[in-house]
Amino acid sequence: MADQVEEVKSKTDIVAIIGERIELKKAGRNYKALCPFHGEKTASFMVSSELQIFKCFGCGESGDVFSFLDKYEGMEFGEAMKYLADRAGVKLAPFKGSASSEKTRLYEINSLTNRFYNYMLLNHTSGKSALSYLLGERGLKLSTIKEFQLGFAPDNPFALKSFLVDKKKHDPRDVERAGVGYFRDGGFVDRLRGRVIFPLFDHRGNCVGFAGRILPSMEGRDLAKYVNTPETPVYHKGSLLYGLNMTKPNIKKKGIAIVVEGELDAMSSWQAGIKNVVALKGSAMTEDQVRLLSRFARKAILALDSDFAGDTAARKGIEVAEKAGLEVKVTKLGRFKDPDEAARKAPEEYKKGLINSVGVWDFVIDSVFSRQDAKSASGKAKISREIIPVLMSIEDAIVQSHYAQLVAKKLAVPLEAVMQQLSQTSRSVQEGKITLATAKDEPKKARREMLEERLLSLAFQSDPAYLKKRRVVSLFQTPLAKRILEEYISFSGKKKVFSPSKFSQNLPKELFDGYAAMVLSHQDEHSPDDLKREISAVEKEIMILDVRARLEEWEKKIRGYEESSQKDKLVAAQRTFDKLARKLSLIKQSEIGSVIFQEK
Repeated sequence: MADQVEEVKSKTDIVAIIGERIELKKAGRNYKALCPFHGEKTASFMVSSELQIFKCFGCGESGDVFSFLDKYEGMEFGEAMKYLADRAGVKLAPFKGSASSEKTRLYEINSLTNRFYNYMLLNHTSGKSALSYLLGERGLKLSTIKEFQLGFAPDNPFALKSFLVDKKKHDPRDVERAGVGYFRDGGFVDRLRGRVIFPLFDHRGNCVGFAGRILPSMEGRDLAKYVNTPETPVYHKGSLLYGLNMTKPNIKKKGIAIVVEGELDAMSSWQAGIKNVVALKGSAMTEDQVRLLSRFARKAILALDSDFAGDTAARKGIEVAEKAGLEVKVTKLGRFKDPDEAARKAPEEYKKGLINSVGVWDFVIDSVFSRQDAKSASGKAKISREIIPVLMSIEDAIVQSHYAQLVAKKLAVPLEAVMQQLSQTSRSVQEGKITLATAKDEPKKARREMLEERLLSLAFQSDPAYLKKRRVVSLFQTPLAKRILEEYISFSGKKKVFSPSKFSQNLPKELFDGYAAMVLSHQDEHSPDDLKREISAVEKEIMILDVRARLEEWEKKIRGYEESSQKDKLVAAQRTFDKLARKLSLIKQSEIGSVIFQEK
C-alpha cells in the first residue's frame, strides 16, 4: 500500500489539483491564492510544486494533496487515493477494512440501485404510469428524464432485494446502511417502493442517495408523499446541492448560480435553458451548501417560494452566504407558485425575472412590509420586531445604514428611532453572549530564529548537502530549525538523492507546519549565484550574533571580576574579550551584504 501511495503522489501535481478548484497565481517559485478555507481579501494561501505542499499563512491550514482533498472535497483517504490513481492511470491493488472501503461499497450499491430504478422507469411495463406522469403532468421531456437519470421503484417490497442481494450478492446490512432498504418482519424491503425516483448525486458525480414521490394515483393510500434516503455515511442532506454534478461547468463559466428549492424546480429550469441551476432541497442554505457553492459562483440568485423571506433559518443562510463572499439576489416569481411552474408555463418571463432580480435585503424588507400595516401603531411594532433582526444581520455598516433609512421612510418615523432601536437590541444581544477570542497573534520571532529558518530555507532551495557541514550544524540553536535539521540529516542518510517533497511527507506532524511556513514564506525566485551569496550573508549574520552573545557574557564576567578584585581572572577575561572583539571585526569586514533577506 505504501508503495502505491508513493507512486500516486509521484504522478500527481498538487498545483494542477488545487488549480482546478481555485484560481492560483504564480509567485516566484510558488503559487498563491485567496484561501478556500477562510474568508480573506489578501492572498495568503501558498502552494509549492517543488515540495508538493500547501500552506495558508492566514488560518494555518497546511498539508499535501491528500490533506487538501480531505479539507476541500471531504474525501477520505481511500476516496482521494482512488480519485488520484484514476487521474494518474495507476491501477490500485484492493485494500479492505477501512471506513473508505465502506463508502466505496455504499457508492456501488447506490449506483446499482439507480440503474435498477432507471431501467424500471424506461424499459419495464411497471414503470409506464410513472413515465406517463413525468412526461404529461410534470411536463418533462424524455431527454431531461434521461439526463437526470430518473427512475421508478416498483410497488413490490422485495424487487430491489432480489436485484441487489440475490443477484448482485450485496450484504443486506450494507444495503440497509446505504439507506435504500431495511429489515421488517424477518424480510428485507425497499424503502422507496411505489415511487418516482430522483437519484441524488454529489458534486463529484457519486450517487449518494434518492428522493421518492408517490404517483397521484396512490395519494389516497396511507403513504408518505415524499420519502428520502436517511442520513448515511455518504449522504448528508445539508451538504448536497441537487444538480450541481451536471451544472457546475455552467455555474463556473457564468459565475452565477440560480438556486431553487426542489428537484422538479431544477429540472424544469434546466429544460427551459437555465443550465446554471441547483436545488437546495429546502428553503434555507446551510454553511456546507454555501461553502460548496462559493467554489463555483460569485453570485447566487434565489428563486424560492416567497415565504422564505419570513423564515429565520433561510435568512440565516443568506447571512452565511454573504459572509462567504457570495452576492445574493432574489427573483420575484410573481403569479407563479414556484420555479417549476414558471419554467413550464412562461420560460421567457421566468428568465426575465432572473435578469431583473433584486438585492436580497430589498426583497426581505418588502416582504415584511407586505404582511403588516405600516400605518397603525400595532403594525409598526410588529414590523419593528421582525425588521430589526434583519438590519442587525447586515454586517456592512454603510449597507446597514442605507436600509435603516429605507425602513425609517417606510414607517414614517425619524431615522434616529430606527438607529436607537438597533443600538438597544445590539446591546441586549451582546450582554447575553460570551465573547471568545478566535485567534491569537503569533509571537514575533526573534532575529536568531528568523535567520536560522531562512538559512534552512535557502539551503533546501539550492544545496541541502551544505547543511551537513559541521561548521553549519553548530549554527543552529533554536528548537524548530534544530529539529528540522536533525530530521534532514537522518533522512539524507537513508536516501541517495534528496527529494524535497518526500522529505516534507516524512516529517512528523508537529514539524510539518513549521517547515511549510519556513519554505513557502520566501516566494521570490533567484539565480543560483544569488542564493549562494544570500546563504553566505545569512551564515555570517548568525556568526555575528554568536560572537556578540559571547561578548556580552564575558563583559558581565569582567564587571564581576572588577567588583570582586580578582585580578588574574580579570586579565584572562579581558584577553578572551579582546580576541572575540577582533573576531567580530574580521567577520564584519568580510561580510557580504544580504541581497534578499532584510529585517523588517
